Amino acid sequence: MPRLPSESHAQIVRQINLTLEGPVAEVMAQLVPDLKKLPRRGVLEHILDDPELLDRCFKAFRANTDRFRSLLVDQHNVPVDQADALLACGRSLEDVVAMVVRTCAKRHFRKRLDGDSRPLKGGRRPPAKPHHDGGLMERLGRLFAAAETTPVPKRSRGEILYDAFQEHLRHDWQVGLVHEYSTLSPQLVRRLGSRILDYKVPEDIRRLKENPSELPTPSTLPEAIPAFLGPAQARADRSGATTAKDKPIGVTPTGGDGSASPPAMAPPPAEAPQAPTSDRRARLAEILTPDGKRLRAAAFTMVLLDPAVRSVLPNAEQTVRISGLLTEFGGLAAKMVVGELALRVDQMAVLALVLHDQMSEDMFRRSFGLPGNLDMVGKFIERAKAAGIGQETPLSEIVAFVRKTFGGAKPPTKPRAVVI
Repeated sequence: MPRLPSESHAQIVRQINLTLEGPVAEVMAQLVPDLKKLPRRGVLEHILDDPELLDRCFKAFRANTDRFRSLLVDQHNVPVDQADALLACGRSLEDVVAMVVRTCAKRHFRKRLDGDSRPLKGGRRPPAKPHHDGGLMERLGRLFAAAETTPVPKRSRGEILYDAFQEHLRHDWQVGLVHEYSTLSPQLVRRLGSRILDYKVPEDIRRLKENPSELPTPSTLPEAIPAFLGPAQARADRSGATTAKDKPIGVTPTGGDGSASPPAMAPPPAEAPQAPTSDRRARLAEILTPDGKRLRAAAFTMVLLDPAVRSVLPNAEQTVRISGLLTEFGGLAAKMVVGELALRVDQMAVLALVLHDQMSEDMFRRSFGLPGNLDMVGKFIERAKAAGIGQETPLSEIVAFVRKTFGGAKPPTKPRAVVI
């Protein structure tokens, strides 16, 4: 559906701003209680200045799209069911999401790197000082003098980083990475290009910063990132469809930041299909420590009290000890295991503890610990898949599989000498 020629970009941005700060904010306040504490006027500014709050709003929107159906309509007031379909404002939902993400990122970059907390709205230029209109030589003299004395505005660190990131800021899940993004160098971001989108968790971005010369392997995500509304339609690359005047949302027509909004969001990666609603796999955000480096023992407290779990665990009576053993299982290995085998929390606990029981302590740490041997973890996963291990596998079968696989890996314990 073509855009209406009478709709200028400034009018479209103004309409989007009013919708977001009005009816969208009203519905969102019912889903994100913190929004009720913010003043009604300027609520959009507050959200765009707070990546964590914006991330929660996006997640609430994903989980409750039906609550916004009356707002997601085209120019004929017909509800849209595709994220790339044009809305009544002349932009698609993908476009609006991308504009919001870019604006939030740019504000955070400027605040962190430049110490500039001002909104992106530009002020009016001061009126030019009146002067006498002299002859031709006098006017030429003033012109050359101005060219020699007027300094060229220097791009700030935040603006330079935003320029490097700009065309790759497309998806709502990137808001959760904005703080980590701000720690990267523009040179690294330009070198990565679109490959920056392969890294979807904060730990990956931190690893990029720590070792930029050797790009780490992206972590496997167990939870797929679903598309808004429905799957996006395949379409030709629109890299040239959006002009340089498409600025981040919240920038007024008189804005002086000179930023340009890149093309609309690309469809979600094909390699991340939507997970079925019955999927009961463990959630990484809940079972890993905040830094993502290892399993979090507290996440398994209730599972370890389950009689069905305790009945298959070695040394189940040593509750404190087995809780500590879980923390030795590395985060990257856990991401691979959960992502590939879709294991539940109880299955993950049993697998980790039986592996530790069947292997020597040193071998367990080198293979499944921190940082672990990801090649070996991958081979173990392939063997598990061949054996049919998955989300519906009984705990007893997981125990039997691990014991069969690593039955001879642990050296026998030497008998203690008896002193007579």
